Amino acid sequence: MLEGKALEITLTAANSAAQAWYGYDQGVVSGMLISPDFIKVFPETEKADIQGITASCFSLGNLLGCLLAAIYGDRLGRKNTLRVGGVVSAIGAVLQFSAFSFPQLIVGRVINGVGNGMLSSTCGIFQAESCASTRRGKLSVIVVLHNVVFYCIATWLTLACSFASGGWQWRLPLALQIVPCLFMMTFLAFVPESPRWLLMNDRADEGLEVIRRYSGNGLSTSDPIVQDEYRSIKGAILIEKQSQISFISILTGRDRSGHLKRLLLGCGGQFMQQFGGINALNYYFTIILTKNVGLDELLARILTGCNATSYMISSACAFWIIDRFGRRILMLTGLSLQSLAYVMVAISVGLLSTAPFERQWGIVAISFLFFYYAAFGCTWGMVPWVYQSEVNSLAMRTVGAAAATSTNWLFGFVCTQFTPTGIENIGYRFYIIFAVFNLAFIFVVYFLYPETANRTLEDLNAYFDIDSGHSTIIPIGDKVAKSSKRPQEAIDAEASRVAMAAAADGKGQDVAVEHAEDVDNVA
Repeated sequence: MLEGKALEITLTAANSAAQAWYGYDQGVVSGMLISPDFIKVFPETEKADIQGITASCFSLGNLLGCLLAAIYGDRLGRKNTLRVGGVVSAIGAVLQFSAFSFPQLIVGRVINGVGNGMLSSTCGIFQAESCASTRRGKLSVIVVLHNVVFYCIATWLTLACSFASGGWQWRLPLALQIVPCLFMMTFLAFVPESPRWLLMNDRADEGLEVIRRYSGNGLSTSDPIVQDEYRSIKGAILIEKQSQISFISILTGRDRSGHLKRLLLGCGGQFMQQFGGINALNYYFTIILTKNVGLDELLARILTGCNATSYMISSACAFWIIDRFGRRILMLTGLSLQSLAYVMVAISVGLLSTAPFERQWGIVAISFLFFYYAAFGCTWGMVPWVYQSEVNSLAMRTVGAAAATSTNWLFGFVCTQFTPTGIENIGYRFYIIFAVFNLAFIFVVYFLYPETANRTLEDLNAYFDIDSGHSTIIPIGDKVAKSSKRPQEAIDAEASRVAMAAAADGKGQDVAVEHAEDVDNVA
């Protein structure tokens, strides 16, 4: 039976395989849409609006998958939700690579998306709920990084397959989607359920044993490290379970734990990620290079692969900086650099369209597209996924993560659907839209998003409590909300939770808590 680092590595591998599907699809579709055999089999995809539907229907499927995870995720548990999502995604993959009619291709992409929606909204929760707070940020980055790693792999794979004849150009890359699913199913067999989910569902003995296994090798359930972690989590659950509050009360803001505010922060992060412009590029990078910059197909594929590689390297840098600098600094820096990149792309594409023989402007456009990916990779490519898994309370974590991921897919659909039309009809002005969005989001993050780095999930519960003294609008001088180091008030609150849980264990009953809340009928 795995424990300690071996268990943590296996868990991270399982969740990484679950996260890989999204990035792989982006890389495959980017190359698939310009494949000669694909266009021969599906000639309707040469039209901009049909091209958009082909890419974006996957996002609509993901939206449905997130809603299913929100409804059934807490009942199934984290592991079983991932298993169901994997099976559904595999069915969609089979329908896609075996398609000879356009309707079958679209149905396959939607079904594939449903499964991926369940995976993407659950794997981050599973990771965050199972890991120690000191390693949660780095390990969550590893999980999200596999999105980019498989985007890179798919990009080079579609380039290699472009030299093949017939359907191998696009069917083989689509078929290989099943490989991450097989790895995920294998790794899941060796990891236990989330300890916080077990404790939330009154399976205390199992939860304590799982905490022991994650805490290190050779520990006993009576070890102080294990007991303190157990009591801290249990204390937070006692606070949430002491009284009942309806989901309607949450939506109307009549709760003491800031559930709605926390849910909206997770959703807002994903909204800003999408309208920061990433999916406008991911699915159509080769098309942008061929239509806006004027490159031939082979060179466009090669540069797409090179860009994906630099994007992967940049994203990997987040492993070292996400906890050191914190979530806020990365978000603010990323938005500034992304806005600059889109301004320069708009200028260079505009000048290239008026002077098509001055190829240096094409070089400038490509350079700043690379720059955008490098800035995005180590900031907004990672942070929203980590943030959404941290910010919600235990009772709302499944619904909150599903809502945030649904936001990603909904607005990813919007961007993916209309990008081909925007590129074709408004040219360089299309990129100005994203430059403005990135600039505006700087103020949103600065005044609304508190730091979550180096806090336990229970610390964040205390921060958002109505009696904590922290307002929705973050004052300029609020060091607790902005510091990447764990604040003293969080350390003191944890000591109080441990003492409360110890007292409850000693009395054999729950201890009364004045501001306790639990969410009734969330899912």
